[in-house]
Amino acid sequence: PKRVEVNHPAAMTKQIKEKAMELGANMVGACRLQPHMIDLGADVPHEFVIVACVAEDFEKVVLGANAVEEEAMRVYAKCTEIATDLAAYVRELGYPARAHHNGASEVQAIPIFYQVGFGELGRHGSLINEKYGASFRPGFVTTDLPMVEDQPREFGVQDFCVNCNVCQLNCPGDAIPQDHVMTHGIKRWLIDLEKCYPYSRLRDEYCHLCVDVCPYNVKPHPETYKAFMKQRKQVGYKTPKSW
Repeated sequence: PKRVEVNHPAAMTKQIKEKAMELGANMVGACRLQPHMIDLGADVPHEFVIVACVAEDFEKVVLGANAVEEEAMRVYAKCTEIATDLAAYVRELGYPARAHHNGASEVQAIPIFYQVGFGELGRHGSLINEKYGASFRPGFVTTDLPMVEDQPREFGVQDFCVNCNVCQLNCPGDAIPQDHVMTHGIKRWLIDLEKCYPYSRLRDEYCHLCVDVCPYNVKPHPETYKAFMKQRKQVGYKTPKSW
């Protein structure tokens, strides 16, 4: 296709975000692609990355592990569709574009989430958004289409996490640390993957507890969160998701 001349990157960025929302995204951001956002050994020659996220239905948590896993897979499938269609849309504008999604991605989600301002890094290792908590999944498009970068934001998540131990209390693998580390001036908590994976990756039951019990789910889902935490208390917190 003949390349569309981009005289106003801000207007093009707005156009791309509107297209992603039209395709079904709940959040869209863009930033310059940096080395720490690319998988080790991967060749991603593009200048920018677009991230389109779809929120999960938090109401599924009271239905147990299988319902949560099915919802995650549904959302990942939707993100795949959005990234694929959005990349095709960018190519129609005459610019190279590559879709990245679950199972076929060469970029790192968390650094991109942070850089585009989706939220702050929580103690459970995921990024927390003020509206969706950490209950959302991404699809990505890397491209050379000129865009305007979004910026990181702070709205009190990490100050809250310092005084909150709910995810830590519920983690069956005791994988969530008390103390944080600093990486390039950014505070973050390093999850112990050797303790996490036996529950989150190596069991039939899908463990998503650290995200599901986060108090940032209270505001949009107060009654569901209350019912879910009642269930967690009854089974003794540090237990696998299935009861």
